[in-house]
Amino acid sequence: MIELVLDFVSINSYLALNPAKRLADDLGVELKLTPLRTTSELGSVANSPDAGVAERHRQVRAKYKQLDAMRYAAVQGLKIAIVGNDCDSSVALRGLLAAQDQDKGFDFANTVFQRYWVGELELDSPSEILEVLKEVGIREFNDSDPRWDLEHIRAEMDEREISSVPTFWVNGERYSGRQHLPMIRWQLGRYEGAGPL
Repeated sequence: MIELVLDFVSINSYLALNPAKRLADDLGVELKLTPLRTTSELGSVANSPDAGVAERHRQVRAKYKQLDAMRYAAVQGLKIAIVGNDCDSSVALRGLLAAQDQDKGFDFANTVFQRYWVGELELDSPSEILEVLKEVGIREFNDSDPRWDLEHIRAEMDEREISSVPTFWVNGERYSGRQHLPMIRWQLGRYEGAGPL
């Protein structure tokens, strides 16, 4: 099994989703999606003529992260309208738990990512999240249902020392970042052949 820990506000989680699904399908293993509330890795890139050196460096790093995300999104054919804002994705993450419970996790996550990153979905809107759930075949959703408790998952992730997204968990090994997919393929292929180094 490949477990992908993600958050909808993370562009890198979005960029990891489809490659992880292809890898799981190629290898005939399950892809489990686990929600973890984090913050967006993309910040504001507004330039200020009065900015100090540290602030200008932060702006340069933020701009690079956005350009890098756009480069990889273009390769995958994903539409992105980056605004650099963060929001509370808890309702959508609880929706993911409900979808995952009905084996609809990937379809739900893919739809949420697609709509959120072009500005067509509010992650904190129970009614909008319910609409996505209905589209994937789940008719009822109560975001206060204790089955969709995110704190329990956060505690479990803390035990596994997972605090950022995307993170992959494969056979007790933790891989932080989507760049590790070739290594995960090698691991699940029983380390046959040369490693992806």
